[in-house]
Amino acid sequence: MSSEEIVVEKSEGIATITLNRPDRLNSVTQKMINEDLPRIWSDLEHDKKVRCIIFTGAGERSFCSGMDVKEAASSPTWGKQPVQPRKQMITSRQAGVTKPVIAAVNGICAGGGQMFVSDCDIAIASTSATFFNPGVSIGQLAVYAPITWSKYVSFQSLMRMMLVGSAERLSAQQAKELGIITEVVPAAGLITRSRELAEMIAANSPTAVRQVKKILWDCLDRNLADSFTNGQAIMRAYMGHPDSIEGPKAFAEKRKPNWSEEQS
Repeated sequence: MSSEEIVVEKSEGIATITLNRPDRLNSVTQKMINEDLPRIWSDLEHDKKVRCIIFTGAGERSFCSGMDVKEAASSPTWGKQPVQPRKQMITSRQAGVTKPVIAAVNGICAGGGQMFVSDCDIAIASTSATFFNPGVSIGQLAVYAPITWSKYVSFQSLMRMMLVGSAERLSAQQAKELGIITEVVPAAGLITRSRELAEMIAANSPTAVRQVKKILWDCLDRNLADSFTNGQAIMRAYMGHPDSIEGPKAFAEKRKPNWSEEQS
């Protein structure tokens, strides 16, 4: 499943996806967008042994700088095809991945690379991480990440990042204050901390985790009343699931729960 440009590792229920183009700031190519990433997300979604996914970039300079600008400049068809909303399968959310995804942001997070953060479930960053969107500086439009972030990030701060382009960068701490990431850690401990979080998540009921993720993502597209209605419907459907019985039983018996392999 791995390729030279994207490395996938699986260990003890946790999968790690690493963009492996450090010499190109982990930018993404057309092949990665159209073939590699959709295939990888599908494989991990259907692998019942995988309970949590970490997404990061190789090296310390960059998490992902977005599209490969040199490739785009040399290809007359790069980005010319009309794109339907939610039809891309570049990120976990676009691909319909129901398992939790943690973004471990190391270095530059720019342009289209920001989609991997806006579409993950938990994002943490190293102290060296920086966030900016160069779109308008190179005559491009930033669409997907800023629209998603507009649901929970300061509007003027978001607008400022999109309008100033390459001229200004947010530090990891500033990104945390805006709610783009949840934690800032030393660069050397980024993957270790990401795995600690993944292990916490993987210890929980995989089915309950997937349902909670669905409820919260769905509420970004709904008003409060509809969110409650949808959440209650999902909860009613989950009631009686083996994990909903096993969890309280294990707690009462002071033991670790034996979660169901079913992940419906």
